[in-house]
Amino acid sequence: MIKLLLADDSAVIRAILKQILADDKRFSVVGEAANGADAVAKTKLLNPDLIIMDINMPVMDGIEATRTIMQESPTAIVIFSTEDSAKYGFKGISAGAIEMIKKPDLSSSSAEFYNNFKEKLYLIGSKNLKNPAEEAENQPNEETASGNFNIIMVGASTGGPVAVQTLLQNLGKDIGVPILLTQHIDASFAAHYAPWLSETTNMDVHFAEDYEVCKNGVVYVAPADYHMGITKDLDGNYIIRLNKEAEVHFLRPAVDPMFISGAKVAGEKCIGILLTGMGKDGADGCVELKKHGAYTICESEESCAVFGMPKAAIDAGAAKKVLSVKEIGKYVRAMLGMQETK
Repeated sequence: MIKLLLADDSAVIRAILKQILADDKRFSVVGEAANGADAVAKTKLLNPDLIIMDINMPVMDGIEATRTIMQESPTAIVIFSTEDSAKYGFKGISAGAIEMIKKPDLSSSSAEFYNNFKEKLYLIGSKNLKNPAEEAENQPNEETASGNFNIIMVGASTGGPVAVQTLLQNLGKDIGVPILLTQHIDASFAAHYAPWLSETTNMDVHFAEDYEVCKNGVVYVAPADYHMGITKDLDGNYIIRLNKEAEVHFLRPAVDPMFISGAKVAGEKCIGILLTGMGKDGADGCVELKKHGAYTICESEESCAVFGMPKAAIDAGAAKKVLSVKEIGKYVRAMLGMQETK
């Protein structure tokens, strides 16, 4: 059972959360906090597995509370945000939170929303309950590959903002190939995602535009509600293509269409990286990438916030390498013949 601490200055929101979670035996609400300072104190006292942290609170806000908790008593934290406060929610992730989750809208939230909400909490919270001895073994461990790679494609979902940030920081702004990124993220938060990555990684990160020519060292993020792929022009340049074709795994953007596009257009010149996330999006794409000679890397269970998408690809035999997120950037730089970032 996952022990939860609810930190929100609204007694109504805390009551709603308790009601949502009351009939789910996977959770136990062990405490409530009405401000950030109270959340810090109760984290030490109650030792929760997961904290749901509001942003705007009196005495101490959620960002400072997150930073303090991660320094004094590290605990898994999910930032509880609205569309209006999404910009500050990303600051909470920079402070050490794992994920940002949208606050329920009482007038429109569906049963599907609440089920998805609880599943995210469970998958993130259960990470702290695992016995390290149960971590997966016998995973692919090939020698560092080398080749004429000229494009990187990255897919991520739950826990992705932190993982992608870490990956890009370790890849470095001098990386000599374009990077395409598909991240599952609530549309309410999407607008702030690329600017936050650009600010925190010192890389050129922006939302992709249809027919945009890919440039080395630039990170192209799939915009909300668009699948992203590539074609080639007559000069051999990779060209971004966006579309609103049917959802894949109930998602748009989805990772699979991007990976499948990379397999067909770039083939053995492509490096596909699949990071943390719930579900199985990206697994079929990894199969196609590997089939076409691309090099596929999956994040290890050890570092995943949610070991869903990478596990699906590994189980399908589509991962050539499995690494912790902190190792992937260094490994890819070695593949490209570059020195480790300082």
